[in-house]
Amino acid sequence: MAEKILGLDIGAGSVKAVVLARGFRRAHRVLGVRRIDIREAGGLPEALALLVADPVFRGTICVTALPSALLTFRNVRLPFRDNKKIGQTLAFALEPLIRQPIEEVFIDYRVTARGEQSEIFAALADRPLVGERAALLSPHVRETAVIDIDAVPLASFLLQKAGFLGCTLLLDIGVRDTTAIFAGEGRILHIRHFHFGGEAATGAIAEALQIDSVAAEALKQSGEIPESATAAVQAVCNRFLSELKNTQVFLLDQGRIPAAPSRIILAGGGARTPGFAEGLSRVFSVCVERTDLIASGGFEIAAALRSSWDPAILDQALALAARPMGKGSGFNFHQRELVPAGYEELRGYLKKGAAALLLILILAGIELGLDDYGARLRLARLKQQITTEFRKIDPDATRIVDPVIQLRGKIAEAKKGTAGMGNATAAVTAIDLLKELSVLAPQDLRLSSLTLDGDGVGLKGEARNFDAVDSIKQTFAGSKYVETVTIGSTNLIKQGTGVEFDLRMVLKR
Repeated sequence: MAEKILGLDIGAGSVKAVVLARGFRRAHRVLGVRRIDIREAGGLPEALALLVADPVFRGTICVTALPSALLTFRNVRLPFRDNKKIGQTLAFALEPLIRQPIEEVFIDYRVTARGEQSEIFAALADRPLVGERAALLSPHVRETAVIDIDAVPLASFLLQKAGFLGCTLLLDIGVRDTTAIFAGEGRILHIRHFHFGGEAATGAIAEALQIDSVAAEALKQSGEIPESATAAVQAVCNRFLSELKNTQVFLLDQGRIPAAPSRIILAGGGARTPGFAEGLSRVFSVCVERTDLIASGGFEIAAALRSSWDPAILDQALALAARPMGKGSGFNFHQRELVPAGYEELRGYLKKGAAALLLILILAGIELGLDDYGARLRLARLKQQITTEFRKIDPDATRIVDPVIQLRGKIAEAKKGTAGMGNATAAVTAIDLLKELSVLAPQDLRLSSLTLDGDGVGLKGEARNFDAVDSIKQTFAGSKYVETVTIGSTNLIKQGTGVEFDLRMVLKR
């Protein structure tokens, strides 16, 4: 008997649902399709209650996903090829790379490459987030089998098709957020979230034409945007495309993707913004495609449902419903929360525990005499390691009393510096300033150090000659963030190949 599987795509503005009857030897049959506006329903719980009021959507096994904006992604390398060893050590490798305690997150991962070291792409979800999603769905579905990551099931479905051996970029553009998935050789290599969606273009139209958002959205959906607003929409899209291009360059430099994407696939309602696909194709020099899972085959659907099918909106929910339930078919945080160890595995743990307990009892007499001495040695060694690591981070410290508190103070100072250059009156952030300097700096400029101190910036480096130093000074003085630039010391390099210089810039307030 075919099971009823509910693919539930919960977005920022609406709930999209597709129910599939999944059999073993026949194509999946679409039984129901529904899209519910969350605001019109009165909230997300009310939208779910409205959904299951229809008998077609009641009593189903649910497959859903978490938004990538609420997750953490990390790339790590481990010296193992065996999945069991990777699973046993991954949490320890990730612990220094995340802000929250490791016991407060669920971890799932994909192996992106295997060699002497395994390349791991890990996703982390806060335990309360997973628990809240499971509790939200519990009154409305028979079982929540899978909690994946948005756009991942859609990417996995596409990667199973022929012709997806090269590097592929899938963009799922929603109302407020975009999920970018880089894939290659049939594997998901990287996931990145962007704060960009269809509302950005709608807001640009509304501001340019001085109309409300409802009228602006209607203009955008019609594709008949006046010329006076077209430039504003292009500007918003170009900012996102520039950020996406920089992400691709970074991933290539880090070796996380083997090559630039040879195909780009668009999904989500925000992808239908007029001119967006054309701009994407122009920036990446690649033909842009759109998803249509129904057209790709493998699904039976009634003519009435097919006539109202919107691939951009519903393909993600369909991919969730068609997602395989087995391990290794994407990510599943709910499985890591609820599935207990099997009986055989538990029995094995008990045997190992009994053997370990027996060994402890045998060695107890010896350990009593050596324990205290060994503990003191370990404590001394740990203190020495802490001191050594502390010196690496803060070599100028004259006295180490409480390393944790002292480093927290250093971190707080660094955060202040990056947020506002260490001065609440500064008119520029560190990121903006570094971007400005990188644009203005001559190509042959070689910097040896850059110091941020309050509203002052110190630069040290090498230039061709004294005239080049003066030219650099004049260039940086033209920055919109800089008040004054002064030259400190200049010295000829001993080998005679250039001039060492020292600049001091005072930022505008």
